[in-house]
Amino acid sequence: MSEKKYFKGLNYTLGNEDTTLEYKLVREYHSKSVFAVCGSGGRSLPLAGPGVEYLALSDLSHEQLLLAKLRLSTYKELSYEEFLTFWGYFPSDDDNFRDSRKKIFEKLNLDQDVRGYFQQIFEENQFVSVLYTGKWERTFQVLAKITRTLLGKDFDRILRFDDLNAQKNYYLNEFPINRWKAILFLVGNKTMFNALLYKGHFIEKNIPEGHFEFYLKAFERLFTQSLAQNSFFVQLCFYGKIQTLPGVPIEARIEAHKAIKDYQGAVHYLNEDLVQHLQKGDKKYDFLSLSDVPSYFKDDLEKNFMQMIRPGLNPGAIVVNRYYLRIPDCDLSGFTEITDKHRNLVEQELVQMYTIKIYQYNPV
Repeated sequence: MSEKKYFKGLNYTLGNEDTTLEYKLVREYHSKSVFAVCGSGGRSLPLAGPGVEYLALSDLSHEQLLLAKLRLSTYKELSYEEFLTFWGYFPSDDDNFRDSRKKIFEKLNLDQDVRGYFQQIFEENQFVSVLYTGKWERTFQVLAKITRTLLGKDFDRILRFDDLNAQKNYYLNEFPINRWKAILFLVGNKTMFNALLYKGHFIEKNIPEGHFEFYLKAFERLFTQSLAQNSFFVQLCFYGKIQTLPGVPIEARIEAHKAIKDYQGAVHYLNEDLVQHLQKGDKKYDFLSLSDVPSYFKDDLEKNFMQMIRPGLNPGAIVVNRYYLRIPDCDLSGFTEITDKHRNLVEQELVQMYTIKIYQYNPV
């Protein structure tokens, strides 16, 4: 993959995936060596669970790796309450915590490049949390303003239910579906996302649905399969931030904080192309979380990437791919799809914008 503009800088500071699925799979399969696309660190560090001995985080953006290093330090050195305060997770998400955040940052044991990079950011923003400052997060703050404006004063009613049946009944019978469709038609298209976020590098769609139909169905799943208030993604779409405790993602839950704090294995940061790294086979992994990176592949790379990464896999390795708008036409020789075995995890995933495929490597 070439280093496009989109892969430079802090694209994600919170993240756009619910990796509770991978979090649970790593534990179910007792994986010892794990490879993950880094992202904000929020999608990848929770994979450092009990029994994991080696965790490799890969990203084409050097800045994303710096963010993951900062995140790991906050897990290791801070109490759970201090962690929430530093990152600005609910309920510590307002300006009253700037002084506390500054004191916490100053006491963290950080590499010089990590401290230098974030010192400049904090000095510029006066120690506002970086949690919502990524390109992706800022985009959804814009979209949340549109949602609030077009849905009106009762815009967040879908997020106020504690009973799923009541929420489904509201969505099917009272939810302002026409105004909601207008929002999706306005923002759920390639032109809008290129303008706000992707700068011309939005994924080339190959799924049969149009963008509007895709987003309409995805949100319908979010509104009918689980409580909307539990989804940090839905909260971002409506509020531009996380406003309730049930909405915090897996990385900010106390069980993940404890697991990462207690983690004794190695963490390696790879500022290199993931396919090239795995193709070398210098390190073999039991579990791979490739995010939606394969959706950006084209031509021979799209066709062959699953074969190209085989040197980096142990027999029985689990590979989780999240396809966004584009499902690669790839050679799956040597891989068995086991998605249906974990259908409940897929259906309970709290973003629902991905076609999730889970494979097990079974070399002949």
